[in-house]
Formats: sequence, structure tokens, C-alpha cells
Amino acid sequence: MKFFINRYSSHKVEDNPLYLVVLADIMTNLMLFFLILYVFTIRPELKAADFMNGFDENASKEQREKKAEEIIKKFTEQDLAKKLAEDLLKAGMKDMAEVQITAKQIKINIAAPVLFKSGKAEVGSSAARLLREVAGALNTLPNDIIIEGHTDAIPIRSGDYATNWQLSAARANAVVDLLAKDYGVPQERMIAAAYGEHRPVASNDTAEGRALNRRIEIIVPRE
Repeated sequence: MKFFINRYSSHKVEDNPLYLVVLADIMTNLMLFFLILYVFTIRPELKAADFMNGFDENASKEQREKKAEEIIKKFTEQDLAKKLAEDLLKAGMKDMAEVQITAKQIKINIAAPVLFKSGKAEVGSSAARLLREVAGALNTLPNDIIIEGHTDAIPIRSGDYATNWQLSAARANAVVDLLAKDYGVPQERMIAAAYGEHRPVASNDTAEGRALNRRIEIIVPRE
């Protein structure tokens, strides 16, 4: 009887060999790979990072929030620069400082005679009102601040400093110290840079050009 059952019963189903399981996995991965390539073909504007983030809801949300924060920060910086220019105009100080804004930075250009006496690095009392307006704007942003000192190309023949570079460095440091001590601008956010006569914005062959080159530039990077 046992022989009869074994002989006429259905054939036994054997387990699939291991290589078939591996092969099936490979084929599935290949199908997904070519599917992704096809998506990039019909949607070339997509980026790989954006595509992968689409599978991660949290990552996609964080990315959207980050972009929104960047946009808000850009508008805040732009509004601040415009407000500072308007405040200087209302206060009658438009000729003392010029505010420029680009995609990369906000630059406040202050003529050196407004802040310093000739050949000196002590900030004059008449500059307090101007720097107070500037400091009020700087304190509303978290950005780093670069204070640059510049001079004309006329060699120094007397005074406290031997070279134009030394004079520009002393003036930049004086502005940093005043903004920090008197107006509460965090000193760790500020960097003093000295360029002497090496970055002119006008010709040093004329009195007007040399006056433009003697300046303090307060730069706020936007990136």
C-alpha cells in the first residue's frame, strides 16, 4: 500500500535553489535603477538629492523649512539695508556714509575724515551719531561683520604711524572697539582688516580720488 501511494501520488514540490532568490533580487534592483533613470530623463530639472528626499517626509519638510528661512533672512537683510539708508538720509548724514547692497554683501562706506582727523586713529566725537545708527542696524542681524581700513597712496611723513597700512589697521581696530564698547555689537562677530593704499576705488592722482580712497568700509556678508 505504501508503495502504491508513493507511486501514484502527486510529485513533491522542491524548494527553489538559492541562486534563484539572489537572481530575483538583482532583477528587482535593476528594474528600480532603470526606473529612476527614466524619471530623470523625462524630468531633467530634478536633482538626485531632491528625488531621494521625496522618500523621506521629514527630510523633505526640513529642506522646505530651510529654504523658507533663507528667503526670509535675505528679505530681512535687504529691508535693513534700505532702512539704514533712509535713516541716514533723514538724519542728514547721507553724505557721510553710503549703503550698498548686493546679492553677496551689505557694504557701508564711510569717508575717513568723518571719523578721524588727518593721520589719526581716534574716532572723533562727531562720528558717534553716525556709528550709533550703523550699530543699531548691525545688532539686528546675526551675520559676521568685517571692518576694513583704507587710505590713499600718499606716504606718511610724520605722526604716530610709519606706514599707511599701520594707520588703516589702527583705524579699523578703533571702529571695532567703539562698536563693541559703546553700542553693544558683539566683538566676536567683528573682524578688523587693513589694506592701506592697496585697494583704491579711485585714482590717487587727484585730490578727489584720494579723498574717496580714505575710507572705512563695514561689510556684512549675506552668504
